[in-house]
Amino acid sequence: MLRRPLAVLVAATLPLLPLVAAPAYAGEPDPVAPVHRLLSSPLAARALAAAEHPDGSRDQTLVLRDLRTHRDELGATDRARADALLQRPGGGQSECFTTVCVHWYSSGPERSTQTYVDKVARTAQSVLKAYAAAGYRAPEPDGSLGGNALLDIYLADLGSQGLYGYCDSDRTPTDPGPYDAPAYCAFDNDYAEFPSHTPLENLQVTAAHELFHAVQFAYDYDEDAWFMEATATWAEDELYDGVNDNLQYLAESPLSQPASSMDHFEDYGVRQYGDWIFFRYLTERYANAEGGLPTIIRDMWGLADGAKGGPNQYSIQAVSGALGDRGTSLRAVWADFADANRRPGTSYDEGRANHYPTGNLGGRVALTGSARDSGWKTRRVDHLAASTVRFSRAPGMRASSLRLSLDLPATTRGSGAVATVYRTSGRPTTGPIRLDAAGNATTSVDFGHGVKYVEVTLANAGTDYDCWRRTDTGYSCRGKPLDDDLPLRVRAKALR
Repeated sequence: MLRRPLAVLVAATLPLLPLVAAPAYAGEPDPVAPVHRLLSSPLAARALAAAEHPDGSRDQTLVLRDLRTHRDELGATDRARADALLQRPGGGQSECFTTVCVHWYSSGPERSTQTYVDKVARTAQSVLKAYAAAGYRAPEPDGSLGGNALLDIYLADLGSQGLYGYCDSDRTPTDPGPYDAPAYCAFDNDYAEFPSHTPLENLQVTAAHELFHAVQFAYDYDEDAWFMEATATWAEDELYDGVNDNLQYLAESPLSQPASSMDHFEDYGVRQYGDWIFFRYLTERYANAEGGLPTIIRDMWGLADGAKGGPNQYSIQAVSGALGDRGTSLRAVWADFADANRRPGTSYDEGRANHYPTGNLGGRVALTGSARDSGWKTRRVDHLAASTVRFSRAPGMRASSLRLSLDLPATTRGSGAVATVYRTSGRPTTGPIRLDAAGNATTSVDFGHGVKYVEVTLANAGTDYDCWRRTDTGYSCRGKPLDDDLPLRVRAKALR
């Protein structure tokens, strides 16, 4: 699990590794059988480097998943190093509780006390109980590995590596599936190295985050990484709302970076963790709950289910499907979400109290008595991103309304728009702009006395990809986005 203070957002530089071969072309099978491979593919070498040099810049859960997934692309020497990393942690002592078994050292630098072991067990069982009550699938049993079929939790000095915890699986699903897998987890042995919160608070949010990964494995071990991290970060906020460790990621999120695509997993960044705010937005608006947790995220994982007989949709497909089941669409929600993020203090239940950030505007246009027409303003917007243009009025300018003309790509490509009128007093007035199928619209909004400015949010909810490319792209379905850099045009004219 990733944990970093806001001030420490430094990119890591990994050392070059030996035994690296040129890759096969994207989409082609690996031509070298694992048993005969002498050199490692670049993807596998990078996965090994990340696992061997953890620095707290990436969740070790997905580091180990990537290494396990690419293990057979490693050369013989590298594969032996990987196998050592993919072993379960040790522990001379074990105790099983109702739903988990805890393994720990009673002496040495990684020692844990019995009191701490009991605290870990209570916390983990409370988290798993909450997920079960909400209708989530339980982590899959691992047979006799670890001693029995209960979920194993190993305690080790992970804090010395900058890690709070992780989960992994001993089994790697392969194509064509099924893709579900059992799990085991590891937590730090005391959380003494992390001063941002108390040891108990760090244990709590780590358990909520990592055990949600264990639940995810029961649906799809190989699901898109951004979706796994964003929903796991969302889960820790739902279970332990008062800790607020997830607030650190909002500096790199759709709130503060609306022009960046939401579904991009960064190897050495935190954007995928900041994406939790999108799922928070959804759960505040689709609040139907079971067991105290909103059902919409559970329903997404039900659609992403890659176990035998599951729909096996990839991340953004599952998001779109769950919204469709609620009578709306990703296109409509994305535009509303992007507009709401211009006012996070009032758009979110905790926005004001927790000082949610507001992103920069995409453009500002000042209309005057002699320049009442803005002309066409073009913003090039990537998929699952947005840009907001503000139209303001000069002091003393007389106008009654603002005529808005929009020229966006076809709605089948995800185009959406929202206009919000901000006044000198009172709450802003927001309304979607109805586009025709071609992405065009003309509408008027109030621009009379008492209006400070009007903002038009231009949203791109495009979800077309060239999927399943052999190289890991970090986007949904490991694909190349086909809806990036789209021109979205808006024009405003002040009318008397």
